[in-house]
Amino acid sequence: MLFLESKLLNHALDTTARTTLLKELQERDIVPLIRSHRLRCFEDVLLNHDHVSEMETALASSTESTIGEPFVRGDLFCFQDYILFLVFEDDEDALRAGIVYEAHTSEPFRKLDSFCQELRNLLLQRTDPLADWETTMPSLPQGFRTFIERQDADSLYTSLRKETMSKRIFAASKLEDESARVFLRTARNAHEEGYAAKLLSGNTESQHVPIQRLEDAGLVEREVQISCRKTGHALFRLPNPHALAVVTVSDATCSECGAPVADENVEEVIAPTQLASSLLEDGSWLVSRLHCLLRELGVPEREIAVGPSEGTGYGQLMANICGEPFLIVTRDGDLTPAFARWAIDLEIDTEASHLVIVATGRIHKEAGVLLQNHSRRRVSGGQDFEMIVADDAATAGRELEAALERVSQRVVAEQLCVLDSSIGFSVSRLVLTKFQLLRAKAPQEAEVVTESEPALLTLAAHASGNNGDVFDVEAS
Repeated sequence: MLFLESKLLNHALDTTARTTLLKELQERDIVPLIRSHRLRCFEDVLLNHDHVSEMETALASSTESTIGEPFVRGDLFCFQDYILFLVFEDDEDALRAGIVYEAHTSEPFRKLDSFCQELRNLLLQRTDPLADWETTMPSLPQGFRTFIERQDADSLYTSLRKETMSKRIFAASKLEDESARVFLRTARNAHEEGYAAKLLSGNTESQHVPIQRLEDAGLVEREVQISCRKTGHALFRLPNPHALAVVTVSDATCSECGAPVADENVEEVIAPTQLASSLLEDGSWLVSRLHCLLRELGVPEREIAVGPSEGTGYGQLMANICGEPFLIVTRDGDLTPAFARWAIDLEIDTEASHLVIVATGRIHKEAGVLLQNHSRRRVSGGQDFEMIVADDAATAGRELEAALERVSQRVVAEQLCVLDSSIGFSVSRLVLTKFQLLRAKAPQEAEVVTESEPALLTLAAHASGNNGDVFDVEAS
């Protein structure tokens, strides 16, 4: 995962001052990549270290007088799992310092603050007074702001709190299995109807469903049920066999046939829990799962808003990625024309530039035509628009990861493209490739583990399992 944070300092520097600043940073073991590359080139031309500074000064003067372009536009400072950068903004007479880092990079904000403080200290040696660094933040999209404002504070807090509960998130992941959802719905209906035969733990309908996994996730629980021998209707359920003894020694009789309760059927049944009912209701498990996937991709909690359930079975959430609004709509069922129209209306209302539709059933032909026509109109109208349609959470996660990668590449390029001419190739591609190679290397290193290194195994597994790319200018 890639993140970027930057700060701005309103202070102009000429070419000589820029070169001096980079030289002083190198003396403090903060090595400027572009300047070091140039100095090595000068040494190769001169065949020694003599007169390197004179050549740098002469070329700087020649470049600025000939083409009117600054010789020093900024630089990169590379470290193991992060990169610092410094860009001199000529249009704004300012310095922009930033950091590009991965999710597992320790204390990235402290590293950036330390870098900014180092720069400030060096500048104060020649300039006094000096303004403070300002954090640069992307503008909050109006549609995303409107989406949040529509929710009352209690609803928003409750939704976010539920999504961050580990038990709920873990249970939602198990509901990606369609057979598990079908079984839980059947069990819930049987529970409401009071028919024990459909809830028996040995029932053939549950043979292909991993009951133990559902139980470990808190989606089902085993109970003792007493049912009428004649009608099969459930009389009552007990949490364990110990409670059964209290009932059987009493004089209670069956409300269906009048026989003593002690003579009725006693069976172990599987019943869905309240958690299962909550997740299945209106397909909220799908919203929970996608919220979790966004967090795994590195999107900060504060940049995700979960819409309230409207009782229609439609789910909604939005994510603000680098100032670009992502609208995600869900339905645990078919992608019907009605759902497609609702998604289009919501996308227009929120002005989302990315529309992600997740429906677990089939796509109705009319719905597909509606969505294609809407996407075509948005693009032909000159708007940047992307639509993703997925039939399960896993596919949606992969598509979201690719979409976030595209956003990250575009925004990183916007931040660093000014340095391209200084080094002779795309700096943003250089940065992205560095981290891609690091991620590719991580799984191989994870395999080289001894039995005495359980902690390293855990960390390596985590790194290889969370290898999506995402860019955010203010990660939490």
